[in-house]
Amino acid sequence: MQDLLQVMMPDGSILPMSTLITVVCLMFMYTFVGIVAGFGGALTTMPLITMMIPVKMASPVSVTVGTATALYAAFLDRKSVDWKSAAMLIIASFIGIPFGIYCLKYAPDHIMKSVLGIFLVLYALYSLLGFKLPKYDKKWLPAPFGFLAGGLGAAFSTNGPPVVIYGTIRDLDKSAFRGTLNAFFAANNVGIVIGMLTSDILTVDTLKIVVLSLPAMLLGWIVGQMVHKRLSKQFFQKVVYVLLILSGLVLIKGAFGL
Repeated sequence: MQDLLQVMMPDGSILPMSTLITVVCLMFMYTFVGIVAGFGGALTTMPLITMMIPVKMASPVSVTVGTATALYAAFLDRKSVDWKSAAMLIIASFIGIPFGIYCLKYAPDHIMKSVLGIFLVLYALYSLLGFKLPKYDKKWLPAPFGFLAGGLGAAFSTNGPPVVIYGTIRDLDKSAFRGTLNAFFAANNVGIVIGMLTSDILTVDTLKIVVLSLPAMLLGWIVGQMVHKRLSKQFFQKVVYVLLILSGLVLIKGAFGL
């Protein structure tokens, strides 16, 4: 048990127990927000965790947690998948994954946090303001969105926004939209995990955090199910977007030392 609670940071120092407990508790938010809002578990959790530990450690924790969730969701929605679109997105994302992993491994932490902060603010503003995107359907369309999702997923565990925008532009029906995205997330996350393992980014210490977080995540799932039945989904989604803007601004402020 003592070994499980001793987590090493990328610089070789030991993660303080108070920080470890805070990170584990934040994983409650991962499943809670995902259940209540239907999205945003990684988006809301990542900026808060990166205030405690480096992005190089936070991203593999989030990706590992998200992989199990994505595989389960993909299994449930397997009959609704537009496999042609999903396959093209997945192939393009596999090309983008090495670029994201390279940035995660070698880019300075303050640069990574500032990029993540800017990305979160822009995506949240786009969602809150309700921009209407043109409907467009071309064979090449999955390539840029899949590539971008693969890179962002590997670097920040935020592969969702590009493929959500892709699905909106394609004007997929609700069932195909959900099924295609879940199939993509499952395959993309598995690819990212393999890339992180072969790049020595996903370590025993990051897996320790995942194991320790399991009870908090289960509690988040249970509480999320209870709240989901009593709270307006649309209202909660708006709250999430506001939190993303605030979190993004805090990350930017910290990264630039403002």
